[in-house]
Amino acid sequence: MVQYLIRLDDLCPTNNLKKWERFFNLFDLYDIKPIIAVIPNNHDPKLSVCGQFNPYYWPLVRHLQKKGYVIGMHGFEHLYQNNNSGLFRINGRSEFAGLPLYIQEQKVKAAVAIFNREGVHTPLFIAPAHTFDRNTLKALSKHSEVLIISDGLLRSPYIRLGFGWVPVQLSEVCLKTKHTWTFNYHPETCTDEAFERLEKFIAENYQHFVSLSQLTFRDYSWKDCIKEYYLIYHRVILDFLKKQVYRFRYAKPARS
Repeated sequence: MVQYLIRLDDLCPTNNLKKWERFFNLFDLYDIKPIIAVIPNNHDPKLSVCGQFNPYYWPLVRHLQKKGYVIGMHGFEHLYQNNNSGLFRINGRSEFAGLPLYIQEQKVKAAVAIFNREGVHTPLFIAPAHTFDRNTLKALSKHSEVLIISDGLLRSPYIRLGFGWVPVQLSEVCLKTKHTWTFNYHPETCTDEAFERLEKFIAENYQHFVSLSQLTFRDYSWKDCIKEYYLIYHRVILDFLKKQVYRFRYAKPARS
């Protein structure tokens, strides 16, 4: 049996709401309950210029939560501090990974305080750029009510290091026949063509979309560990080879 989830990243007060509303309308049409990655205190300059400031941002977040959308803590400020690629070595930038525990605790506590002030429940954590480390998990365990990490590379939800993990494997819809798959979209940068593919896919497969509460989590096994390390380093090697090919192809010839 196949299960699909969908996650939207980077909800903040300066979004271009028209780009988001088309997703919300589509999900409501088919009664799909997505995961929404909410930035509690956005300081990302790229996201600050997407649209006009929305004074009703937090009422919007509460409205989405009331509809059954799952609100995730998308970091604190969405501001990258270093080039650490974290547990999964996915991106070379992070708001959390590589920072001392006490700094990560400060970030988590500040984010939690904002969500509590606004009456928003955040049962899961979504790291900006998919980058975090074990200190991030320690900070979340100590200072938040987060139970689930929305990240990972495996094909089914699992339990590890005191949290449930819901892997996020795909950046766009893709037909599968089994396992659990999360499609991760960024409404601010999603093209019309990609959205049309999403519309078509949901119209044909809406019955396979599930909510977070419908998932079954299994224990993380040694086989999962081996599989995960393979997936991580397979991607690392491919990325390295791509960079070398690009460097070789576009290298300027040495002057004689």
